[in-house]
Order: sequence, then structure tokens, then C-alpha cells
Amino acid sequence: MTIRRVPCRPGVLWHLVTVAVVLMAAGRRARAVDAAAPVIRRVVDAAVHPALRWPRFPDYQRHVQALYARTDFRPLWTRDGKPTAQAAEIVNTFFAADARGLSMSDYDAEELRDTAVALAEVGRPDAEAVGLFDTALTVSLMRYISDSDIGRINPRTVGFGLDIEPKKLDLSQVVSELAASDAPGARLAALDPPFPVAERMRAALARMRAVAARTDVAPPPALPTLRPGDTDAGVPALRRWLAVLGDLPEDTPNPPDPTRYDGALVAAVQRFQQRHGRDPDGIVGEITRRDLRVPVRERIEQIELAMERLRWLPAAFTGRFVVVNVPEFRLRAFTGGTLGAQLTMDVVVGSAARHTLTPIMKADMRYVVFRPYWDIPASIARAEILPHAVRDPGYLARQNMERVGGRVRQRPGPDNALGLVKFIFPNAFDVYLHDTPSKQYFGRSRRDFSHGCIRVADPPALAEFVLDWDRARVLEAMNHGPDDRRVNLPAPVPVYLFYTTIVVAEDGRVFFFDDIYGHDATLRRALGARPETASRVAD
Repeated sequence: MTIRRVPCRPGVLWHLVTVAVVLMAAGRRARAVDAAAPVIRRVVDAAVHPALRWPRFPDYQRHVQALYARTDFRPLWTRDGKPTAQAAEIVNTFFAADARGLSMSDYDAEELRDTAVALAEVGRPDAEAVGLFDTALTVSLMRYISDSDIGRINPRTVGFGLDIEPKKLDLSQVVSELAASDAPGARLAALDPPFPVAERMRAALARMRAVAARTDVAPPPALPTLRPGDTDAGVPALRRWLAVLGDLPEDTPNPPDPTRYDGALVAAVQRFQQRHGRDPDGIVGEITRRDLRVPVRERIEQIELAMERLRWLPAAFTGRFVVVNVPEFRLRAFTGGTLGAQLTMDVVVGSAARHTLTPIMKADMRYVVFRPYWDIPASIARAEILPHAVRDPGYLARQNMERVGGRVRQRPGPDNALGLVKFIFPNAFDVYLHDTPSKQYFGRSRRDFSHGCIRVADPPALAEFVLDWDRARVLEAMNHGPDDRRVNLPAPVPVYLFYTTIVVAEDGRVFFFDDIYGHDATLRRALGARPETASRVAD
């Protein structure tokens, strides 16, 4: 056999050398990638990552294990030791977490960015660095997905009877899809609550943070009680602050006497009072002064807490449903697929002073009862009814009450404590919505007076909504129909007894309400002190 010699021209030689160098470098990179697998397996098996703010992740371990089992523990977020475009986009998404009511530090955004830059610039990838970066991004991403989808705190741990289980995602599947996605950032953004109010809350959060960042204006100093026509040296500061908050239009002309409290400034105070759940009397009294001086940081936290609770709600609503916001003393009824409430009304809720709190929960309304009996709970009978009956033998008869089998009940009629209709959504707390003869309480700005059930201001309208009846038919059943008549709903109507101390109206106005039950304080503590394992709810 003749061996033919091929002349090796300089250009060909240089090409062969280049190819050899590239192949050698690729081999080193491939070996580095292969060598990263034991690093990844070590971190996953220990469920501890030394570089993360929250190092331990046993609550996500099985999800991370399932994810890397698909790749034989090879890296997901690097190619030849360099971060992928998907990795870069996801890290950028972490930097936007604060705008979504989360905290970018929970996801180690800055550390991941710095590590990604270092990996991109290094000539020869280090297996340890590649493995640690990959697992850090995976764990942080799973935390971000879970926090965006179902919240940072399980609502049941803070006493809310809301079920997030149906919302939970297959984290290993979602992360695997994101690693191959052309637009992982858009997929992550879609995890935010889809309700219009969520977008309005994000905008309100940005505005309040902008106010907090200003150094040229501050809440007014200590003011005396101000009535229209009064003068005080603190009035100009009040005017500037209300302009910053949006209650005083920016184009309002300056008055001849800047210390006089009148005209447009009184109207601005009334708007401010209304936004804070107060009677808009225009008088700068003790409560209004207190509201004016609440630190902006606290208002920002209120918005963040409200955004957290939105994540506890279903991802979508279908059909009819009812939401009662307890601190707002307000009921709204919706039809799935519509943006605004079909029906709104004032409510009276459980008393904070007497510790007869309305529970925060979800249940399905299944029927209404027209002209109901009030079967008085034993605790109320012992504390409030029977002592009167002992002192006054005619008391029960005058109250239209009777004893039945050792219990006390009130007969149907317009003076019945439940009014002429009640709305039943069976639940462990035995609370419901109902009419009331005590209409005077609806005229108050703060309306927590009940034993836990919810009194509604317009029961005929609510009956129309849930039964799909016309007003005449409802009023006939309430006023002239048979006593204790049960009518089943055409379909169950979910009822959410909810709790948020801020509401953002469609026009962007932000309404703040008192934390009457202390639930904001409880959630704030849970978020601030949450340990790295118990806080997570992925499992």
C-alpha cells in the first residue's frame, strides 16, 4: 500500500492547530460540565446551599431532585460553563421582585448576577462554580415561582381559612420548561394574580415608594384641631403633603393667606378622610392627625401585605361569587369574567372589642332562608338573653322569643335579629350573611358590632343576585311569604370572607383601613421572622 504524502501548507497547518485547540478547550469545558454533576448532586442531597441567603431548602428538595434527575444532574443554566440567556433573563426578573410586592433579596438576585458575570468572563470554567451557580438559580427560581403563585406564607399558618392547595404547581416541570423557554420572564410575570386590582396595587406601590424617596416634603408637623376658617402655621405643610398624596390637585392655586384652612384644602382633607375610612367632616381632629402622620413606610407595607393575600385567592373565578372585605366593612358581588363588581353594599362584621371576630375563610353559599327563626347560640343566650328573662318574666314574649327543647329562639318577623332573610354557606364557624332590623349601624364609618355573622345593608339586592330573582319576587318572599322558607340556589356561590386593609379603586385612588383584628400585624411578623424552612409552602 502506498502512502500518499499531502503537502501541509501554512494555512492548512494553522487551521488544524486551531481546530485542535478548540477541540481541546471544548473537551475541558465538557469535562468541567460533567464534573459539575457531583457538585449538583451533593448540594441536592444535603438540601443546603452555602451561598444562598436562605441556605437550607428541604421544603423544595424533592422538586429539585426530580428536576435534576431528568438531566442526570448535569447543569440546566449553563452551556459550556457559561450562563444561558434564560438564566440571565430569570435573574433580571428577580430584580423586579420588589415591584411585585416580593423581595429580590429572598432570591439572591445580586449574588446570582455577580456569579453569572464571573462565569461569563472566566476563561476556563470551574466545576464547583458551575454546580453551585446552577443549583442556586434553581432553588431561588423555585422559591420565586412558589411565592408568586401562592404567596410567601401559607394563609392557614396565620389563621385564614383559605386553601392554596389547588393552585400549587409542579415546580420541577415548570422550571424545566423555563430552562428551555424563549421568554421565561413573560412566563414568570404570568404567575402574578390576574385580577385588575393586582395591577392597580403594583402601580400604587410604585407611587408610594416614590413618595417615600422624596426629601423635599414630609408629613405635616403637630397640628391643632383645625376647622374650616381656622389659621395655623402648619397649614402650608398640610397643603404640600396632601398635594403629594394626590388629595389636593396639583393645579390648585395658592390662597391669599397660606395659613388659612379653607376652600380647596378642606375638600382635600375630606378626600383624605374618605380614603382612610373616616367620616369626611373636613375637621382635622385627633384621628385625622394620626392618619396624616402614619409613616409612608407603613403604608407601603400595607400594600405589600395586600399583594401577598391576593396570591392566596384562586387563579381564576368562574360564575358568581361574593367577597366581603372585613376591615372595609364592604361586600362586593361579581360575575366571573367581568372586571367590576355587579353589586356593592355596606356590611356590619364581628366586633373586635368583644372578640367576636368574623372568620376569614371561603365557603359556598347554597341556600337562603326567608323570614327565618333565629336559633340563639347558647353562649349568647346565657350572657345576654336569659339574665333578662330571669329578672323579667315577660321579657321573652316581648322580644318575640320562645323556649324550644332547652334552647331559645326568636320567631320570624321584621324585628327578628336576622331580619327577613339569611344567606347560608355551611362552615365550621356557623357564620352567615343576613338582614338586620338595626339599620342605624350602617351610618357609621366603623361597623364591627356583630357576634361574628355579617349583616348586609341591602339584602333584597343580594337575594336577587344569588337567586337570579327579580326584586318583586324577593320582596314578596321577605314580607309576605311563609316563615322559615328555604330556597336552594341554582348553583353554589362561593363566598370569600377576606381581609385587606387597602383597596385600590379603578381610578387609582388608594383606600386605607384600620387593622381592626390585628391580622396585618400577624402577617407582618410572620414575613419578618419567617425561618428559611417553615416559611415555604411548596409541599
